[in-house]
Amino acid sequence: MKTNTFITLSTATANIGVLVGLVFLIFELRQNSAIALSQIRQERTLSIISQATSDARDTDFNELKLRLNLNGDFDSITAEEWNQIRDYEIARSVRHEDVFFQYKRGLIDESAFSFSLQMAASRLSLWKWLNIGDPNPEFAAAINEHINKDGFKQSNFAAVFNEWAADKESPNSGLGSAKIFE
Repeated sequence: MKTNTFITLSTATANIGVLVGLVFLIFELRQNSAIALSQIRQERTLSIISQATSDARDTDFNELKLRLNLNGDFDSITAEEWNQIRDYEIARSVRHEDVFFQYKRGLIDESAFSFSLQMAASRLSLWKWLNIGDPNPEFAAAINEHINKDGFKQSNFAAVFNEWAADKESPNSGLGSAKIFE
């Protein structure tokens, strides 16, 4: 066998080996991505379950959330309870912003993102009223874009709250928060 033939065959074999290695690398990266997405989804689910279980054990706070979310009995909520709700809603806004962050980086699926965006849009008027600052301007823009889409339907909670809050001052109006969701 001539030297040129040997060199050509070994170069071709090496190139085939590199291609096979790349195929396996791509397959492994896709598999790792699927595993990472699954882990993120599981962590979110466990976090939500943990919060719901904790809220269920606290009967007073659970009753407060029912008055707020289901009954729309906003007048029965005291200033101290509004502060409790504000803390709870800050945590909620941060969780929705985290979903937005992860979605933008391809770490969360479209369905979780859409659901989170719809939930944030339904809470936006409450967040404004409670003077909750904007954690991320891109997130605020995404919420506003979602609200301005054709076919957007305001949630029952948002409609009832907006009507009630139209002539009410927030107990948190003097907090002087940074930029508020627009």
